[in-house]
Amino acid sequence: MNQLTVTEYNLSTRAAAQLCSTAMTYAEQQGIAICIVIVCRAGHTLASMRMNHAPLVSTDLALKKAYTAVSFKQNTHDWQSKLANKPHTLVALQSEPMFTYLGGGLPIFIEQQLVGAIGVSGGNEQQDIECAQAAISTLLS
Repeated sequence: MNQLTVTEYNLSTRAAAQLCSTAMTYAEQQGIAICIVIVCRAGHTLASMRMNHAPLVSTDLALKKAYTAVSFKQNTHDWQSKLANKPHTLVALQSEPMFTYLGGGLPIFIEQQLVGAIGVSGGNEQQDIECAQAAISTLLS
């Protein structure tokens, strides 16, 4: 039988807003100001938030992190080791305007289904990753 349609799962807007709120709360506890972007599995923004005093460039970086994570179904910081010995691939991917290998972009899976991604920017890479992980962990608990 030839299947003509597919069913895809996405985060709800409410879940996306919750992820933003949780990441912001975690960032406040760490004493940092961040930007958060949540995208659906197609890479469209579901929710975004910029904390007061977050670096201006962080808004665009958070979107790139979320977009990259959902595009490849993997954490953005994983690209650093994957591309360490592949300079041609690195140059090619860096020419893509929505790609980044900076840490802070994580895909979101629910019951092994990719449903979206979160991108966080504003702290150092480890802080961005921790904010994103805290938000996902809280959502899934």
